[in-house]
Amino acid sequence: MIGFFGKYDRLFSKQIAALSVLMVANFICAVTVSLIFSNQDPEIWSMVQLATIAVISMLSCIVLIQLNSSRVAAEEAMDTLVAKDKLTGLTNREAFQRYLANRVANDSNQAFILLLLDLDRFKELNAFLGYSAADQILQQFAARLAQLAETEADAARIGGDEFALVAPYDGSRSSLKTKVGKIFETLYKPYLCNKQSVDMTVSMGTTLFPEDGEDPESLNQNAYFALQRAKKEGHNRVCCYEEAIDSKMMDDHFLSQDMDRALQKGEFVVFFQPQFSFATGRQTGFEALVRWIHKDRGEISPCVFIPIAEQNGLIVPISEFVLRSACQIASQWKNPLKIAVNLSPIQMRQCIISDLVTEILFETGLDPKRLELEVTESLFIDINDEVSADLLLLQRRGISIALDDFGTGYSSLAYLTSFPFDKIKIDRSFVQNLATDDSSMAIISAVIGMGKSLNMQITAEGIEDYQAYEILRLAGVDQAQGYLLGEPQEIEAEPEMAIPKILEAQTEVAGDHPAIHRQQAS
Repeated sequence: MIGFFGKYDRLFSKQIAALSVLMVANFICAVTVSLIFSNQDPEIWSMVQLATIAVISMLSCIVLIQLNSSRVAAEEAMDTLVAKDKLTGLTNREAFQRYLANRVANDSNQAFILLLLDLDRFKELNAFLGYSAADQILQQFAARLAQLAETEADAARIGGDEFALVAPYDGSRSSLKTKVGKIFETLYKPYLCNKQSVDMTVSMGTTLFPEDGEDPESLNQNAYFALQRAKKEGHNRVCCYEEAIDSKMMDDHFLSQDMDRALQKGEFVVFFQPQFSFATGRQTGFEALVRWIHKDRGEISPCVFIPIAEQNGLIVPISEFVLRSACQIASQWKNPLKIAVNLSPIQMRQCIISDLVTEILFETGLDPKRLELEVTESLFIDINDEVSADLLLLQRRGISIALDDFGTGYSSLAYLTSFPFDKIKIDRSFVQNLATDDSSMAIISAVIGMGKSLNMQITAEGIEDYQAYEILRLAGVDQAQGYLLGEPQEIEAEPEMAIPKILEAQTEVAGDHPAIHRQQAS
């Protein structure tokens, strides 16, 4: 590219030099003719002048046309070079977007397919074979893609291992299936790299013009979401844009984009859900839960935004915000109730959690014995010695460590012996199925037995009906949490110690009359 621009500048210099020479030559020619015919008849002199002007003008026009042709050729060559991807020779992203916009504007009646393609696990290939070998794969892939394109501009490289292709079709599903099948088959064949055969798979997302979108922005967006779905579903497949399915992915994308702004603007709020003792009916503490109060959408469920935050990395600052806010609020309560806060596995792996917790406790003045940190089983899949030592250090300082969502798909029994948890929290999925699923009760009974033998407390979350509450109480669970006992709510000052109606009789039996309890709490 630098060499080309150097040649282009030299061409411009040559044109200036040629024009200068032409002007000097014209001047010399005019002076010479004037001297030769200066003594001639005035009529002859006038004719000679006119002839001289005509000859000079004709020669100037010829030279200027030639110079302009050279310049136009150079500009066209530069435009062509700028529009090409240097490695593969395909159209680059910018040029492809211009082409797509022109095609949509000028051929609005001509249906076509827009395909976005991604080489599966290309980063692994880069790491294993090296950049030179990976470039060979990209060049071969681009050559096959160029063969599938009807025009030179129909195929493009739009990123590292991402490509685009425009293919016409007659608007029928059979034509779509045939066309996409041919493309997939052509690209799936083995590639030759350093004289060795390499199998590569491709994920593809497709969208249709004008059915799925009538402008380049919507077409690109729809194809992108279809491609992401193909990769999410296991790679090596083709996914067509489906509004019902991909609209959720699109919505998640917009939420992800909006999440950082929401964190800066204070739209994330900490709610507190009460926890009670099965034995006495008294309130023992709260669990801190984060809520997103969106400026336009209202309250967004954690089930929606937490997975998005885990993907875009914002789960780390959000988790720190919840921990800091919960400790700050709880430190102001007169009643020294415990506060439970969830830790993200991503947060645990990215920072030294003991340093962060120590810093927050120092800032807020909260007694470490009032803090309980909940970690999920997923943390212990690839737990390292540093993370385990971090948790043990916090435990030695008086902070309780609870295993949250126990029994939701991992080797839970092994975790109970790998770390000395203070508490096990039975996942709500088991609690909510108690009335209809005997196996849930069997699992809960086993958990209770193991927890008691390991000197761990047991908390059941997600209690929403009295029947489940009674079953868990009789089974020997220590603590209860759920909508039956109290919904999550904001607490700005001292929390109200109202006792749920179903626990009033129990507190009387335990020697703690509700009225007396309320007076003490106030």
